[in-house]
Amino acid sequence: MSRAEELWERLVRASLSRERLGTYAYVHPGIGIAGNVPSSLAKNRDLDEILRAADEIQDEDPNISRILCEHAYSLAQNLDPNSEGRGVLQFKTGLMSVIKQKLAKEVGPIDRSQDVARLQEFYKLYREKNNVDKLREEEMKLRESSAFSGNLSELERKTVKRKRLFATLKVIGTVLEQLTKEIPEELKRMMESDTAMTEDLIAYNIIPLDGPSLTNAIVDLPEVRAAVSALKYFGGLPKDKKFK
Repeated sequence: MSRAEELWERLVRASLSRERLGTYAYVHPGIGIAGNVPSSLAKNRDLDEILRAADEIQDEDPNISRILCEHAYSLAQNLDPNSEGRGVLQFKTGLMSVIKQKLAKEVGPIDRSQDVARLQEFYKLYREKNNVDKLREEEMKLRESSAFSGNLSELERKTVKRKRLFATLKVIGTVLEQLTKEIPEELKRMMESDTAMTEDLIAYNIIPLDGPSLTNAIVDLPEVRAAVSALKYFGGLPKDKKFK
């Protein structure tokens, strides 16, 4: 088997593995109630994402995890206040039990009026602690490296880590925007920049070959670059505007 074929097989296997695991393959599987959102509440995708983020940061900051769980409960209550949907009552009961467990571990009285401030501070600390900007730069350099083909495992590791971090940041930012409109301009710009980096967290079965390569590792492979270049020699190919 040639080196090109071997690299291609590795990419295909990794892609199929992620597809089987789903869009959130890069996030820890739900260790609590995450992933058990009833289908009647599933239209609000925020619920599952918030609970997964709460699981992700539980060990790092239980208080922030508690805030996220309480917000998820509020969303569920607004969607189905009478718990009429199938499995909704059990879901709410389970989530409330999780919240009570978190509250029991809190030291001293809880001042919920400070929840927004805590979320804002945690957002900045989480970025700083995980060197988000540095990680992004390292990933970009690795993608653009001429030796890219020999570093697929390292690239995959950095990409998975970045996706997990940005998925969590996206959730915290979303919850902040739902809780308050008074977000400092500096933090707002930071959140907007981070949101732009989460666009590739959505699964696609068609790769935008003419788009930025930062979020599409496959288009940087020499074999794929050659294939894209070859397309230029064929006329009459359909353009994007012909598709709806």
